[in-house]
Amino acid sequence: MGDAGPPTPPPLLTEQSASINSLDTQDVRRLREIKVLVTGFGPFKSFLINPSWLIASTLSEELYPRSITPKYKISLIIHPSPIRVAYNTVSTLVPTLIMQHNPDFILHIGMAGGRDCYSLETCGHRDGYRIKDVDESDGFNCGESVWKSQGVPDILFVGWDEEDVLRRWETGVDAGLKERGFLGRVGHTSNTATISVPGRGVGVSGGVGPNVSLSLMWGTSNVGTSSMRAEDNKKKGVVKLSRDAGRFLCEYALFESLSRRWLDAQRCRRPPSESGSLPDHQQQQQPGLLSPTTSSSSPAPHSRSGSPTLIDPDLAAERVGKVAFLHVPGWTCVEDINRGVVIAEEAIRALVGSWQDGRRRTNSGRGTASAGAFTTQHSEA
Repeated sequence: MGDAGPPTPPPLLTEQSASINSLDTQDVRRLREIKVLVTGFGPFKSFLINPSWLIASTLSEELYPRSITPKYKISLIIHPSPIRVAYNTVSTLVPTLIMQHNPDFILHIGMAGGRDCYSLETCGHRDGYRIKDVDESDGFNCGESVWKSQGVPDILFVGWDEEDVLRRWETGVDAGLKERGFLGRVGHTSNTATISVPGRGVGVSGGVGPNVSLSLMWGTSNVGTSSMRAEDNKKKGVVKLSRDAGRFLCEYALFESLSRRWLDAQRCRRPPSESGSLPDHQQQQQPGLLSPTTSSSSPAPHSRSGSPTLIDPDLAAERVGKVAFLHVPGWTCVEDINRGVVIAEEAIRALVGSWQDGRRRTNSGRGTASAGAFTTQHSEA
C-alpha cells in the first residue's frame, strides 16, 4: 500500500527529435485514446518514504504500444497527490476519482515491504481488513459492512488474462530495461525502426535507436552500467503475479475499484424500478451510467439525485475487472525508482494491450497462469 515521501521531481528531460517512420502531431491526435487512472500511496507505519508514490508521480503522461503503427495511445491520469493510508480516505476518494475521470482502466500502485519482486494482484477480498490504518481504524465500517449490504461477493477477480499479461509484461520489462541502460550500455544501432511521437523522446516500437531518451527520468542510473550492476538490475526487475494483496489498504483499494465496476454492471441488469435500491451513498452517477446525450468516451456526469437517467450496459459490462494493483518493493534509491517506472509503464502496456487484443480471464476462478507465475512472498514486511 502506500507511502510517499517528499514531492517527486519531474523528469529531467523530455527530448523531442525527428526519426524515421515518425508520427506527426495530426497522426497522434487521430489515435484512439485509452484512459488509465493511476494512484500511489502515502507514508504509513515506519515507512516514511513510499516508492509507490515516487514511481506513480514519475510516470509518463502518455504511453504507446510497442508497435511501429500504434492504433491507440494510453493517457495516464495520475492523481496529483499520494493517497492517505486510511480506509475512509480510500472509500471516499477512489469512487470520486472514478466518477470524475471515467477511466477505461484503473491501476493502483502500492508498496509490498515483504517482497523483492514487482507483482500484479489478481483478486481482492471483501472481508478481513483488521489491520489498523494511520487513523487507528480498521476497514469494517466503511468497507466490509457496506459491501455486504450491497451484495458484493466475498471475492472479486480481475478481468484480464493473467498468463497473457504476465508474458507481455516480462517481454516489455526486458526490452525497457535494455533501452534505458539498466542491463548494460545501450548501443546506437538496431534493426527495429523507432517512432517519434511529438513532445516525447521515447521510441514506442521497443527498438533501441537514436530517438530513445536515456535520461527521460530523474537520476543518472543509465550511465556506464557494469556487468555486475546489470545483473543486479536484472534480479531486481523480476515480475510476478499474486493472489495475496495483504488485507490492508492495498487490497482494500483494489477491492474498492473492483466492486465499483461490479456494481455498475449489476445496475445494468436490474429493472428500472429497482435501479434506485442501492444504499444512499451508492446513488451517484458512476462510469457506465450515462445520460442520453453523453457518449461512452465522455466523462460521466454527476447526478445530484443519484438516479441514473440511462444505463449503458455494454460499457459497464466491458469495464468489469479492468482494474489492477501493482505492488512494488520497498526500495527507494534513485536507480530503484527509475527501474520501477520502467516496470510500471510496461505493466500498463501489457494490461491495455492484452485487453485490446481481446484476451480475458477465464471463468474458472483462478485463471490459467501456472503456479510458478505467482509470488509466494507476503506483501507486508
